[in-house]
Amino acid sequence: MPKAKERDGVYYRKDRGTWWVSFTDAAGRRQREAVVASTRPQAVAARAGLMVKAQRDRVLGVKEPSEITTADLLARYERHQKPRLRPTTFERLDGILEALKTALPERAKDISRKTVADYISTRSETVAPGTVLKEVSVLKHALRLAVEWELLNANPAQGAKLPKLPEGRTRYLSPTELKAALQAAPEWMRAPLALAAFTGMRRGELLDLKWKDVDLEGQRVYLGFTKNGSLRVLPLNELAVRVIANIPQAEPGDAVLDGVDRKKLSVYTERLFRKLGIADASFHSLRHTTASWLVMEGVDLYTVGQLLGHRTPRMTQRYAHLSPRYLAGTMGKLDSVFGDVMSESASPATLLPRGDCRRAGEPQYVTIASPDSGSAESGCANPLN
Repeated sequence: MPKAKERDGVYYRKDRGTWWVSFTDAAGRRQREAVVASTRPQAVAARAGLMVKAQRDRVLGVKEPSEITTADLLARYERHQKPRLRPTTFERLDGILEALKTALPERAKDISRKTVADYISTRSETVAPGTVLKEVSVLKHALRLAVEWELLNANPAQGAKLPKLPEGRTRYLSPTELKAALQAAPEWMRAPLALAAFTGMRRGELLDLKWKDVDLEGQRVYLGFTKNGSLRVLPLNELAVRVIANIPQAEPGDAVLDGVDRKKLSVYTERLFRKLGIADASFHSLRHTTASWLVMEGVDLYTVGQLLGHRTPRMTQRYAHLSPRYLAGTMGKLDSVFGDVMSESASPATLLPRGDCRRAGEPQYVTIASPDSGSAESGCANPLN
């Protein structure tokens, strides 16, 4: 091949049967790569396009993504997250990262929007939507940090379409069910079950509670390392105070429920509920029990959300419909407000006193117009007797 042709940065490799180009990238490094071309003019045009992109990236300050592997990136992410997460949360993170490593490309820069979309579709066939959501959330966070660390130029997981989550379970126990569970539970389970129902604490918050965080005289506990990572002061009712007071007190740094295994508590609680015929209930249902009965006793949703440590009002909204009787009673409060508006003998089509057509001893009404009839005609409507 003539040297003039070689100097234009385009050459044909017979051993691979492809056209290759040579050019300088945005970082000033010489690059060689194959291009999709059948003829020399097509290869020259492809090289020109690469050079234009390199020049644009040079002007904009865009850097080439690093060659870091996906495994190394996720390992760095894990080290970054370890001091920022609770131990139990960090344990779950390890499993999520393992799932991501086995399914993603070897190099982090090869992760594309299509890669993420395919991962979501494939995982959705074998695991629950909530699991997919957690895994992709971790991936998005890891890739966002990779951009901040200048390892990648963009986050391909940003804007990924996630599976729709089903409505969260709001199974709560009735007083009869709770009493039966406490009576049938082995002794080591009674305090955790009772405190979960009487306080609404999460399992992790309950088992991480230390004696130094308990103020029985002030009837409150201090939850310093919650799921949301913020301090929460939780008032205690008399029932919760009685339960804690009956637990032998230890050193300030010791756990109140010392020796209770997290997984064992959850598994044994579900077994207990099944044995008693308390269907579709778990240890977390005790937290729902607290919230549900507070709402049914008239506590507003905002206050319930504050007590339970909800991050957003939407998390508390699930309890708004739990008691139709309570909601009906709430709407019934309007009866006392508008009780004098309607006559006892008035039909649903008549409302509100009106002007000049009163006859002696007769009530006045105005007809409510239907949506299709325009404004109501003035005049007196006779109530149904």
